[in-house]
Amino acid sequence: MGVLLAAAGCEMLLLLTSLTSQPLMPVLSRIIQYFCILMALVACGSQPTENDSPVVKPESSFAADLMPLVAAYEAEAVMAGAPVAPEFRRQLVQVDWQNDLGTQGGETVLGRCERLNENHPDPDMRFRTIRIRRPDARGYVGSTRMDALTLRTVVYHELGHCLHDFRGHLPETTHQLMSASLPKERFQSFQALLQQHFSLLKTKHKH
Repeated sequence: MGVLLAAAGCEMLLLLTSLTSQPLMPVLSRIIQYFCILMALVACGSQPTENDSPVVKPESSFAADLMPLVAAYEAEAVMAGAPVAPEFRRQLVQVDWQNDLGTQGGETVLGRCERLNENHPDPDMRFRTIRIRRPDARGYVGSTRMDALTLRTVVYHELGHCLHDFRGHLPETTHQLMSASLPKERFQSFQALLQQHFSLLKTKHKH
């Protein structure tokens, strides 16, 4: 309910900005636009799918425009002292766009990590895939504008699931990268958000 109310509030705010011509409107409109985008991101990084039904190896598929983000995430992880485990990187066989990932809680899903044959006795038969919802011709997925920062946030979230094996989501109130609702800090201080993310992962893997 809160998400639906927030979305309705965004529509009202955008309507108000379109009806005024005050000098500060370009700045205010931009702020409101970011706020609305963030509120629409609750379905980003839906619950990762774990599929133990025997499957053959999925066809390798790596989108050229998404792989630099994967490389950047891996580099950030190394610098933060939380490198990706080689077996998880080896299991990642797809990072690609998909036209539809369905909905979750009434919101369009922007990304999904899937674990296949996770408990197979042969490690070479365990696979992981990441699919990112392809934006429309306007650059939108539903009500969310998939700009460069939004895309980076979505991809990094899914990499947290697939490459660092993060299970489930953190509470939305924690405002962290692995929260189901992506935090506003993503555009205020993305680097600080990443430091917090990798610090959490290091603590998690010590136990």
